[in-house]
Amino acid sequence: MTIRTLALIVVLVLPSPVLAQQEALAARVMQAVRDALAPALPFPASDEHGLPQGGNTTALWMVRPLQPGDRVIEVLANPLNEVNQRRAERAMAQIEQSIQAAQRRADVQYERAIAEAKRTGKSQDVDGVTLSDEGLAGARIDAESHVTIDVLFNQPSYRIEMACGAEPAPSRTVVVPGSIAVLTVTANAFRDQDLERWCEAESQIYLGRVSAPQVRDLDGPRYEVTAAATASDSGTPPVTALVIRIRGNEALTAEILRKANWPALLELLE
Repeated sequence: MTIRTLALIVVLVLPSPVLAQQEALAARVMQAVRDALAPALPFPASDEHGLPQGGNTTALWMVRPLQPGDRVIEVLANPLNEVNQRRAERAMAQIEQSIQAAQRRADVQYERAIAEAKRTGKSQDVDGVTLSDEGLAGARIDAESHVTIDVLFNQPSYRIEMACGAEPAPSRTVVVPGSIAVLTVTANAFRDQDLERWCEAESQIYLGRVSAPQVRDLDGPRYEVTAAATASDSGTPPVTALVIRIRGNEALTAEILRKANWPALLELLE
């Protein structure tokens, strides 16, 4: 191996100063968001096995610790909590009923297809039982058992596409001091291509140098939310804009909006 080849390998392996700065800034932003949300998320951390550290059974929730490169904060239902276990058992019973109903429909289709094949000599397609046959119960229990917090910052523009039965709209009850806008969607059921689907509750908080978000109705039960970064005559801070997207359990989402330390995040933008 020549010295030139070795030097090239070192250059390719070692991160550039710019990349290192970007990663450091991202880590700083994620930690600032996590700290700001701490008053609303006083729950144990999860371990590598998906269980709360220390075997905590009283907390309803647990929070996955931040890892290098993360841009998402995940809050998960505590599987050791008795309330969560009972809720999951009820949901599984509903899912089983939905699957049994789908199986009965498939059996009827099969018998009709056999009869038609005997009469015409042509085979017929028969719908099987799929994951979609878990129905609303499966989608709802999944939505209610987590909260996902996406953190977006310093982008030239922001675009979020949503599938739901209600248009995202400015919140009439939630006030985040200093925010450009707070859009919310309540959890709802809707139909999409003859299938019943569940839309989890969602809130989007726009902070910093970003335009007011615009909502566009797409084809079908889908919406697009866009916002653009805006310029300023004053000095440019390391973090110019911050968009936080919170999705999942409706009650916990509302708790986060109410209890988070939003002024601390505004300081990050100064």
